[in-house]
Amino acid sequence: MTIRQSALFALVLGSLGLVALSGCSAGNPNMSAAEDAMEQERYERALANVDSAIAQDSANAEAYTMKARVLRQMADSTAPANEYKRRYRQARKAEEKAIEFDPGRRSDIKNQRELAFIREYQKGADTFNQAQQSSQKSDYTRAAAYFGAASAIQPDSTGPILNEAFARLQAARLEGGDQGMQEMSNVIPILERYLKREDEPTKDAYNILAQLHRQDDRPEAALDVTERALEDLSGRPTHFRVQGTRGLSYTATIEAGGSSRQVEGTTPDRIELSTRDGTVTGAFQKQDGGKKQAKGRLRVSLYTQGTEVSNSQTTALEEITISEDLSRATPLAELQNQRLSALNNTGNTEAAMKAYRQQIENNPENARYRYNYGSLLLNSDRYEAAIEQLAKAVEFDADDPKKQYNLGAAYLNKGVVLQDSVVSARDSVMAKNRKPTQEEAQMIKNLDEKRLQFFQNAIPPLEKARQLSGPSGQYRQNACSALLQAYVQTEQTEKAEEVKQCATAGTGGNATSGSDEN
Repeated sequence: MTIRQSALFALVLGSLGLVALSGCSAGNPNMSAAEDAMEQERYERALANVDSAIAQDSANAEAYTMKARVLRQMADSTAPANEYKRRYRQARKAEEKAIEFDPGRRSDIKNQRELAFIREYQKGADTFNQAQQSSQKSDYTRAAAYFGAASAIQPDSTGPILNEAFARLQAARLEGGDQGMQEMSNVIPILERYLKREDEPTKDAYNILAQLHRQDDRPEAALDVTERALEDLSGRPTHFRVQGTRGLSYTATIEAGGSSRQVEGTTPDRIELSTRDGTVTGAFQKQDGGKKQAKGRLRVSLYTQGTEVSNSQTTALEEITISEDLSRATPLAELQNQRLSALNNTGNTEAAMKAYRQQIENNPENARYRYNYGSLLLNSDRYEAAIEQLAKAVEFDADDPKKQYNLGAAYLNKGVVLQDSVVSARDSVMAKNRKPTQEEAQMIKNLDEKRLQFFQNAIPPLEKARQLSGPSGQYRQNACSALLQAYVQTEQTEKAEEVKQCATAGTGGNATSGSDEN
């Protein structure tokens, strides 16, 4: 019995990283008792005493200020990671009450918040870096707590929100399984809050949120995110971002759109360009201003459509030159693919195919688009069209077992269709109790030859898929199962026996249906 093969797909979360850092009681016995308890690090008792003072005088600004101190020290000293952010939120609410009843405290509280914000953000960055070395979930969870505290201190600052999301995602990946999937889902509202508050969200944030929505089987939400992202990012201007040692002076020669201009400034800085096509060149150099200037770091990045496409840096007085042909850049390709995948996941296959055709017209050598479009065609039983697209995908990326497998599956499935046609034609003649006419016999012969050719064509890519999957690869059994059919149909008995054990190993049988390559 021959079995039609389905397409393979894999969903991979992109890589994550940090964004840059953009921190008394006289006359009231309860307040005195709270101070004593604080000195003894008995924070629960201190909090109870402060609350008693507030119960006696609900407008006691000093008590609210002390309550904020207690809550932050509780977080720093005793709170587990899952309570840390909550304590800092409570502290901010207490400070808001203090300001409400005593507006004169606003300046001092603002200064304290700025210091606390810097401290918590730096603790988050340090712990995140430590987690990258240790690969311990607990370290990522603690980093997320510190970033969460920073965002609680200054809710309008978007950097810690995004970094908290990244830290939680890394922790969830290390957890794995159903629990890890649930923890990833819990990151969705954090990223949505970041997108709502950030004027220029990062492409990674859009992309990861779309993937999480798709992982949660919410393709409509994923489609909405990708379409918002493409509209936002495609409208952003091309620019150079100049960073490094704060206040470092630089000079630059910018060539873009057929014109040249001289620029000078100090870091950090941003130089917008009027063109989005053609070659852009920037030659940057630190100004010679003595030892301090000579030791400073200068980093220059070129951005287009919200994406860094090139960067360079130096700590010497040597020149940095960045030159990029923007007409060849495809900064939004990954998001465009996410949109197409989400569109397909909504069940609107024809719309997805139309969108893929348009993208392929614009990017004919994009193996990913070819693969996904060919896989949609494969799953829609349009095998010859699938073969055309998948053959191109393999031409551009021959070392991917999924692409090789799907090409082999398309050939194999077309062979199965032709085999059914041969059987049907023979049965039709036999039902008439007569010998086939010469035309009928020739038709059956032609169908059978085509059937055999498609089965033979399936073998090379399936063998390649098996080879690329390795001895225990994810797609090895699928390739072996398909190869077994192809060998049997082409009467290669010995080779069929060779792959038989591989084809029947484990519990699986058919490949996973799908078409997305992210």
